[in-house]
Amino acid sequence: MNPPLSATAETVFDEYAIGARPRPAAEIGELTESFIAGMLAEKPRFLGFPANMDFRFSELAGVLDIFVNNPGDPRSADKAGISSKPMECAVVDAVARLANGAPDETYGYIAAAGSEANLFGLDRGCTALPAARIYCSSAAHYSIRKAARLMRRELVVVDADPTGRMDPAALAATCRRDAGRGAIVVATLSTTMTGAVDDVDAIIAAASPAGEVYVHLDAALGGLIVPFTEYGPTWGFARPEVGSIAISMHKALGTPVVCALALCRAGLVHTAVEGDYVGATDATLGCSRSGLAAVLLWYALAGKGLSGLEADAHTALATAAYAERALAAAGTHPLRHPASVTVVFDRPADAVCRRYHLATEGDRAHVITLPHVREAMIDELCLAITEQRGM
Repeated sequence: MNPPLSATAETVFDEYAIGARPRPAAEIGELTESFIAGMLAEKPRFLGFPANMDFRFSELAGVLDIFVNNPGDPRSADKAGISSKPMECAVVDAVARLANGAPDETYGYIAAAGSEANLFGLDRGCTALPAARIYCSSAAHYSIRKAARLMRRELVVVDADPTGRMDPAALAATCRRDAGRGAIVVATLSTTMTGAVDDVDAIIAAASPAGEVYVHLDAALGGLIVPFTEYGPTWGFARPEVGSIAISMHKALGTPVVCALALCRAGLVHTAVEGDYVGATDATLGCSRSGLAAVLLWYALAGKGLSGLEADAHTALATAAYAERALAAAGTHPLRHPASVTVVFDRPADAVCRRYHLATEGDRAHVITLPHVREAMIDELCLAITEQRGM
């Protein structure tokens, strides 16, 4: 049963109700324009959730009049032949290099969301280590719990330290009890609430008493930020224990649709033709996938190049450092990992949280300084916090 809706929410849904008869075109146009205007009005105050709003794809409007479906593996031809697979392959190859992987040794595809990419990576790990349990920190994204449940695999939740990083000592203690089973460990690059970046080297060492270690990197937010920090040369596939990576592309890059990259070492997949009527090999979870997402990602990455991604990351990190200083001056006790664009601070009044779309957990809130966030937006937030406190 769906939860009850407030009277306001019911009114909003009623406004978009679809009836038996077609609505007049003018009415549909008016509702659409109102929706767009309402969303754009929130953009200058969108501070607490990981989605870069700094993009423009209007030149691709013509794609909306085309059905673009990418069935099966990106490098496999299919009978329909109306796809954006060449663009998808270019995106996968570019990000594989960014993750210290060789394109010809990396399998990847554009998934519907980071949760699917996490499920794909953990499925590869569970296939490689059939007796192993899955380990994640208490700060890991909740999609890890879903994935473990779907695969009927036991999940061990390990304590995180006060900053949100997985505690290697706690991981080692439980892995010693699992000697010989192996360990599938989820390391997070920018945790949901605190933006912490797990120490992958320490995690691998801590898990080794269990035997063979498979690491899945949930780099949903950090995947396009961390490569341009001190961790750049050593993250991702630089460590042989890292078998798979999930990166939510709409977060740091910015797209009008949710999408993610699911990457793994090519040796972990064994492709075969799964449906003769399609005629494509398929190791993906999604089978048919959005070709539109591939077009959007290729367009954005081709226009930026890796140098543009790097500039965006440095700008976002600089804004995060500015936010940390400004929030400290506002007396909110901020916390930030040096390689993260997430700044955690004391939770302000509910009215401030709602106005600036702040994510909250207990008595703390956070801002995420993706490229659309400017210093002036941080200043406005700090002013609102101090004004509310003075009331």
